[in-house]
Amino acid sequence: MPLYTTGRQTASAGTEITTIAPAVAGHIPVVRGLSYTAGATEHNAYVMSCRGVTTVSEFADAGDTTIELAKADPGMTTAGEFETLAASDWIAYETRYGDIEIREVSSISGSVVTVAATTRMVDIGARVWAFYELGGLNSVQVPLKASTQVDFDNLMIQGGVHRQQGKEHVVTGVNMPLLVAVDNATNAGVLNYTSFEWIDASNEYYS
Repeated sequence: MPLYTTGRQTASAGTEITTIAPAVAGHIPVVRGLSYTAGATEHNAYVMSCRGVTTVSEFADAGDTTIELAKADPGMTTAGEFETLAASDWIAYETRYGDIEIREVSSISGSVVTVAATTRMVDIGARVWAFYELGGLNSVQVPLKASTQVDFDNLMIQGGVHRQQGKEHVVTGVNMPLLVAVDNATNAGVLNYTSFEWIDASNEYYS
């Protein structure tokens, strides 16, 4: 499928910069390129595959800071045990309009997560993808040298958690989004672009 390239993004120092490849039916997302200009501190980008999917169980209006989930433990550990979401984990959800918003969990009580205010309305039944913590078992870390523009134009980081990565519990990348998050620590940087493409499900190598 054709490449999808995001626009320039930045944030204040200490606030993660995030972008996402949306889920495409029957396909696996792949990061193919990334350009980043770091500040005076070395940063790290994390390409994060989804570890589990749940849905929204109560309508959330634009500006709401809580989202109620159908289940609070949509993803599994390497031992195959369900893991409850926690503060500092990352989720993404689809809005009423079909776009995706990315949020860090600030707290969780039962099945209700507290996040930064939603930008758009979120309907009951909307999909919620759980990525968990930065640098976790579903992450591929890309170091970004300080005070330098780093351009990667021939990446092939495929969605999914694979046995080839030494993982005992695998998660398919088919029909899933793929999150890119930069820690953006201490000195602010700029994510100039990220390029994604999608490959056919038959190319998956997770087993």
